[in-house]
Amino acid sequence: MKLCRLKIILYCLSLFSYIAGAAEHILDAVQSDATSADISQQGFDWTPYQKAWHDDVQLHGFLSQGLFNSSGNNVFGNSKNSVSAGLTEVGLNISYQALNNLSFALQGLYRRAGESTGSAGEVSLDFGFVDLTLIDLSAIRIGVRGGRIKNSWGLYNETRDVSFTHPTIFLPLIYFERSRSMMLAMDGGQVYADYNSAIGDFSFKFNYGFMNDNKELLLSITANPNVGGHLDPEKSFMTQLRYDIDGGKYIFALSYADINMGYVAYGAFDPYAGMQTHIYPIVVSAQYNGESFNLTGEYSYQWNEFSNFSNRADARPISEHWYIQAGYRLLDNVEFTVRYDASVQDISDRKGELFQQLTGLPSHLAYTKDWVVGLRWDITPAWMVRTEYHWIHGASMVSALDNPDAMNIAKDWNIYALQVSFRF
Repeated sequence: MKLCRLKIILYCLSLFSYIAGAAEHILDAVQSDATSADISQQGFDWTPYQKAWHDDVQLHGFLSQGLFNSSGNNVFGNSKNSVSAGLTEVGLNISYQALNNLSFALQGLYRRAGESTGSAGEVSLDFGFVDLTLIDLSAIRIGVRGGRIKNSWGLYNETRDVSFTHPTIFLPLIYFERSRSMMLAMDGGQVYADYNSAIGDFSFKFNYGFMNDNKELLLSITANPNVGGHLDPEKSFMTQLRYDIDGGKYIFALSYADINMGYVAYGAFDPYAGMQTHIYPIVVSAQYNGESFNLTGEYSYQWNEFSNFSNRADARPISEHWYIQAGYRLLDNVEFTVRYDASVQDISDRKGELFQQLTGLPSHLAYTKDWVVGLRWDITPAWMVRTEYHWIHGASMVSALDNPDAMNIAKDWNIYALQVSFRF
């Protein structure tokens, strides 16, 4: 499967490189003919095709470092009754506008996030794709992308690693940290379309390909810290329709995904051999951005199907996640945020009683309720500092890797967090 995904990426890159090369040959031929026919006298301007390549290259990056203290449970390392510096993110991206309708973009990411990445962290390809615009008119733009592409999921997923783009250190619970690597990007292709109208701006994206493997998700599905196999991504898709009014003053979005994964057994006697996972969530998003006040709400309804599952054969739990968030700008560069988050893994088992019977684990691992207050200070356009406090009831969002002793995970607990970020 990994070889297949690699072949798809290489095929997309080679295809678009071929198109780019062909387009450049055509432009050279046309320019040569134009010169011989002296059509420059007719007012044709070749300047856009004569720019030096480095004029169309952009380089950007970011760095963020977090500090965490918590009671009851660990977050991003050993934060319980201590201080953890276990969340570090460093990103570097480069983009090249090869032609008016052809561009390339690439971002590498170093991330250290508690036990999920280990003490040394990990370096990964965050995204890397070729973008070909097929139609580019004053009101309509249609194009395709191929490679590793960010998933448009809710309001914050595409830029969730760039701290400047979201209001709090911890994202709302519909962006589960334990399924981050699976939801962040996809290896495959994307079709996108933008339409600017008198009543607002519409955008549509459709991604098709393979999600990434995710160890935390497997631990959550099996509720077994000793599971030895891994999830093998199968063909999936994710799509979003977004509507912006008045330049983003009002934003509405509808996101949907169909995610498929098969379990690769650790050995002949692996109890989860043959397990199939099918997840198809929908998210409704709405946001108001005023001069000083903003209000955001998102609701996620997620169907889950687990077949050939040892102790929950052909189970179909339905998960629900939602939040309401308000922000107020105290000063031009200081913003206060408050949010209420709620998440339940099975709407027919909101208190986790059935979950406890099936797994023997504490019932509060099946839900989370979280009150958040935060303060953000943009010191300069390049530097930001923010801090926040969480009062949490439940533990469905707790990392099993940072908290391997599931029986001692606390039901009621708190998080204090501080983050410093830089970008260029």
